[in-house]
Amino acid sequence: QEQTANAELARFADELARSIAREDAEAAASAEREEQRQLDEMDARWRARDAAVKAVLAADAAESERQKLAAEEAARAAKRAEEEKKRADEAAAAAKKAADEAKAKKEREDAEAKAKKEREDAAAEAARRVEEERRTGVVTGQRLPSGSVPKIQVAAEASKQEGELAKLLAEARAKVAEYSTAPAAKRERRVINNNITVHVQQIAATRQQIEKKAVDIAQFLNGFQAGSIQRTFATISLAKRVLTQCDSQVSKLNRFAFALAEVSVRVAVFDATFGQVLIALLHEACVLAVPKYYPFVQGRYASDDEYFKLMGYVAAEEQPNDLPEGAPPKLETTDNFCRRIQGFMLFYAAYTQCDNPRHPHGINHAWAWASRLVNRVPPNRFSATALESFMKHAGFALWSAYGAQFGKILDVVDREFLPTLEAKDDADSRPVVSRMRTYLNERGFLKAPEGREMPNTDTSSNTRL
Repeated sequence: QEQTANAELARFADELARSIAREDAEAAASAEREEQRQLDEMDARWRARDAAVKAVLAADAAESERQKLAAEEAARAAKRAEEEKKRADEAAAAAKKAADEAKAKKEREDAEAKAKKEREDAAAEAARRVEEERRTGVVTGQRLPSGSVPKIQVAAEASKQEGELAKLLAEARAKVAEYSTAPAAKRERRVINNNITVHVQQIAATRQQIEKKAVDIAQFLNGFQAGSIQRTFATISLAKRVLTQCDSQVSKLNRFAFALAEVSVRVAVFDATFGQVLIALLHEACVLAVPKYYPFVQGRYASDDEYFKLMGYVAAEEQPNDLPEGAPPKLETTDNFCRRIQGFMLFYAAYTQCDNPRHPHGINHAWAWASRLVNRVPPNRFSATALESFMKHAGFALWSAYGAQFGKILDVVDREFLPTLEAKDDADSRPVVSRMRTYLNERGFLKAPEGREMPNTDTSSNTRL
């Protein structure tokens, strides 16, 4: 038994020794492999770094060569430019010498004529200034304090709206520009304009006729494809024709403004573009419909006529026989200009107060206009004419809609606007001031204006124009 145990012990010791030897061999092999892996990784990193260094060196060399070539080309270009500049300077010097000689000669020839003209112009300017001050109530010769230049009088919101509508109108005009002058479309344009003229001239102050003409005009516009050039041309022509009626009819027969406005609102409900174009053209024809006012500043405009045209003056219907050929036409008188303001504002007031639930430019616009005018536009004959005309037709609707709030605007007119104008003691402004005072004193805004209520059918030949 002892021998067997010893043998077993020897066998176990031998196996243990072999196991330890195997483990040591495997550990050594593993360590060798790990060492080799680390050496391989280190070698790869060195190879990559060496490649990167070589790439950087190559790039630096290429950049140096490029910069060298660029510098050489720049030097050559600079030399060429210098040579060209030298030649150009020589040519410019020669040209300047010739121009200076010609200028000196011209100046000598013009000096005496200029001095004579200045003396004549000074005398004519003095006479013209006296006449313009009498016509407009604006002192053209008054010198402004240093740094004081009056700005255009307009509310920011009104100016924004005016700009948006003007942009829309400009786009519409650009769209039909070629069509409006194309010989091939001349006959079609004439047919469109003739139809519009007939429809507008047939508008009468009866509910029946208003409904009929609104439908006729809407159907006429609907005969053109929406968005077509012909539709746009017809829309602009219709708006122009309506505003022509303000000048030719409304200013003479004030109550006709309501019939014209009722038809216009119905068409604007049918075609929103017509309503926008109509108001944009109204702003062009009458800046006080914005409301906006351009203060007169001596020297700001090329001529006084330029200022008056900006305000809305147009050429007089009758021109002097001795007007020189090529000379600009003589402008209308201020009396005639104020009559046209009256026609436009009577129509605009009637338009804004039309009772239509889908009205795109209703009584809220009338409120905004009245508030902006009395708060932003200076009192003068022009603004007073616009205000008196507007209140005549819209005051009743404004009082009905806003009550005491509208009364506050009337208080400003009574206590500030009219007294400021009266203090100027302008004879030409007295009639409109008197009319406005009568309107306030007699509380004219409590009575519906003449023409607002229309019969269903014709009751008199006087209801049709």
